[in-house]
Amino acid sequence: MFVVLFAYDAIHNQFSALLPRAHTWTQIRVDEALFGTPLPTVALQRAFYSQAHPHWWDFAALVVYTTHFIAVALIAWVIWTRSRSRYLRFMTWFVGLTTLAFITYVLYPAVPPWLASQHGDLAHTHRVVRELWDHLGYHTIAGMFAGANVCVNDVAAIPSLHAAYPLMISMCFWRTSGTTMRALLLLYPLAMAVALVYTGEHYVFDIVLGWLYAVVTAFVMQQMWPVTQTRHPSGDRNA
Repeated sequence: MFVVLFAYDAIHNQFSALLPRAHTWTQIRVDEALFGTPLPTVALQRAFYSQAHPHWWDFAALVVYTTHFIAVALIAWVIWTRSRSRYLRFMTWFVGLTTLAFITYVLYPAVPPWLASQHGDLAHTHRVVRELWDHLGYHTIAGMFAGANVCVNDVAAIPSLHAAYPLMISMCFWRTSGTTMRALLLLYPLAMAVALVYTGEHYVFDIVLGWLYAVVTAFVMQQMWPVTQTRHPSGDRNA
């Protein structure tokens, strides 16, 4: 995984002049075709967001958004403590999905809503994540979302890995989960999708493509590394 990250970072930072121009209008046009105008990000922020007076749902969106940076690592650790073979399968899927997304970022850089607004290509939107970290007094973290951080690629929007990972996690545990857990597994990708659109980090188009990448890589994994099920007398099934 670190090889993929270093390779992507080298391509992005060292050869950025040779990469394709970042795309802006495809994702805007698709969202317009689906939802009309104003686009979902613009409509949601106009209805619910106040930079001067953040509400509880703003911080809820920030929490959901931030789980992206810890959820996979935490879940991988839990799986590792229980089953090495399942851990290897999970990480193979994770690395494959991430690598495919990074390849897309190189070949098709794409502008997110907040940056399109700064360029004048979209009605005014806030980068809610940055503004909330500033509001909480964590200015160093906020600086990572300021649009000028050399360690962050602001045009890696299609597909949304923020959307893809929650669906990957849900699919990973769906078969072995009960009704209550399945409800949570369904809620997580949906909550992340709403948070991403509301905070101006992604268009709906980016999210749907992220989900598609997760589904396609899940299908490939199943073909290459089928999950075997063994029915025991008690009726339990183990992967």
